[in-house]
Amino acid sequence: MGHDENYFLAGQYQLLADYYKYSDSQKHIYFYSMHIYHLQKWVSTMKPVPTREAPSNNRSQLRILHAAPGIMAVDVLVNNNPVWKDLRYTNSSRYVDIKPTNNQIEVIQNGQKLITGTLQANTDMNYTIAIAGTKDKLQLIPIVDDSTVPQSESKLRFWHLSPDAPSVDIAVKKGDIVFSDIAYGGISDYLGLTPMTVDLEIRVAGTKDIVLHLNRVSLKPDVAYTIVAVGLVKNSPSLEAIFLAP
Repeated sequence: MGHDENYFLAGQYQLLADYYKYSDSQKHIYFYSMHIYHLQKWVSTMKPVPTREAPSNNRSQLRILHAAPGIMAVDVLVNNNPVWKDLRYTNSSRYVDIKPTNNQIEVIQNGQKLITGTLQANTDMNYTIAIAGTKDKLQLIPIVDDSTVPQSESKLRFWHLSPDAPSVDIAVKKGDIVFSDIAYGGISDYLGLTPMTVDLEIRVAGTKDIVLHLNRVSLKPDVAYTIVAVGLVKNSPSLEAIFLAP
């Protein structure tokens, strides 16, 4: 497919996405994703324009998400410095600056060390580390956050942190799959979307079996969202979704 054809298709899919924006969320998401796909193909064939790099602020940022069911509130140390105190299940911390180097992370509860890990941070990157798993199989799972969003647009991704849940698909309610076959600990790529309110559902991967309804998901302009599945399918606390923004 040629350079001009991708440009033409990107425009056609954008028109279709706009047409269905308020009448059919399933078709809107499908056509908008096709618009982004062909737009990226078109951009990839363009010759790069030399630009002056913005000066680096030579720092990174980190936040912590407590996603471990059955684990009470914890304290978190970074490089032996107490940074977050009394972080409770399903809560996320604020971002703090960290060094763009190896950072030691320690999770403490009532003076007892639950788990330690190391984050190799790069300059000018933002990270979230999830405290995940169950008490006998605790993990620290890091991801990279990207809050940049095209003006007046939004974007969405999904993070699977339910330790006893199978791989899942995330789909429009009674409609097409948005993110497919996400296993425990896995995270999807971001999907760029026009701001909207949409009903979603989490299904057992490859089936129509719904494990969780996500009704009235509101995507605001200029925000990057991460939907996180936490909790347990077969026990308590039960499966639920929390939203990180960005």
